[in-house]
Amino acid sequence: MAIGASIYKVVLNISNLNTHSYQDFNLTMAKHPSESEARLMNRLVAFCHCAHEDLEFTKGLSTKDEPEIWQKDMTGEIVHWIELGQPDEKRIKQAAGKSKRVSIFTTHPNTSLDWFKKIENKIPKDKVFVYFVKILENGPIDRFVERGMRLSCTIEEGLTYLGNDDERITIEVENLTGNF
Repeated sequence: MAIGASIYKVVLNISNLNTHSYQDFNLTMAKHPSESEARLMNRLVAFCHCAHEDLEFTKGLSTKDEPEIWQKDMTGEIVHWIELGQPDEKRIKQAAGKSKRVSIFTTHPNTSLDWFKKIENKIPKDKVFVYFVKILENGPIDRFVERGMRLSCTIEEGLTYLGNDDERITIEVENLTGNF
């Protein structure tokens, strides 16, 4: 018998002081059986940085033709394609061909910069944005994981503060591509 996805409910308040955007979200996230809780939370950090009322989580790991998160317009066209990890050049170019914007959030401290250097000159810089997510204080990132989470996220300059009523972690999200 196959093991199904675990469902997580998240009440999320986002205050992005860089863009003066303040939003509340009620999210449902599915964690694939092969996915770690840290990866689940990194998807949430990516959501926070790309927050939009039309942004939604996809089937992710279980579907090769979809990103982790996407934003579609009213016609069904993909406006924003959001990936986690270190996708290969072919996947990045396919994503850029299917959407107006592609954001990639990578989290592997030992390999992310090497991966980025290999693909940097092979990706369309006008559409593809690459970010490195690094926990600075009070980690690990999965410390808040519960089936029902009530979290707040404040984004200010290069720092992201993610927390609940009792504690918070500090995260740096560095834009490796330098474009905005």
